[in-house]
Amino acid sequence: MARTILIAGATGLIGNTTLQQALADPRFDRVIAVVRRPLPEHPKLEQWVHAELLQALRPQRVDAVLCCLGTTIGKEGGDRDRFIHVDQELVVGLGRWAKANEVPVMSVVSAIGADAGSRVFYNRVKGCMERDMKALGLPTLHLFQPSVLTGPRKEFRMVERIGIAIAKALAPLIPMRYRPMPHDVLAAALLRSVERRTGGTYHYAAIKRF
Repeated sequence: MARTILIAGATGLIGNTTLQQALADPRFDRVIAVVRRPLPEHPKLEQWVHAELLQALRPQRVDAVLCCLGTTIGKEGGDRDRFIHVDQELVVGLGRWAKANEVPVMSVVSAIGADAGSRVFYNRVKGCMERDMKALGLPTLHLFQPSVLTGPRKEFRMVERIGIAIAKALAPLIPMRYRPMPHDVLAAALLRSVERRTGGTYHYAAIKRF
């Protein structure tokens, strides 16, 4: 049965890879992308464009929401409030929209180490986002917690590239959940989650088996 899915964060590494896989996948006959700037046209693609993501949303029945929203402190010029807005507030706002529109499945890209009580700012924000998402009572919530992501990013991230190189070299010695996650593997898992109606939290091994 063909499905309609909504993807948020479709211009980032994971979101765009998920979008391209979905457009090529016969399981999906309609893909809605919520974006700030228009993407290239495609017969299966419907675009909701607005500078403020939550204002782009409109009443709509979809089979799943895939949330790939995320930024970095560096990208936001060190602005912690902006980071919280993107990685927590927008995600939870999208979750509220999914709840109000009776979306049966929502899948969210979080991060390894997400913990609302963490002293590490990044982990704390991700943990608070997960806490707030769980509190919404969505029918099915999938939380993906990859470690560092590999793939062709548009922006240059020196620290991340060094970390990936070290992690790849030491992969046999690193606990599995902390190993670098291929971007296309995560994207494929997100699409497969559309059909799974039992929610959960997934790390490296579970994501690769999804």
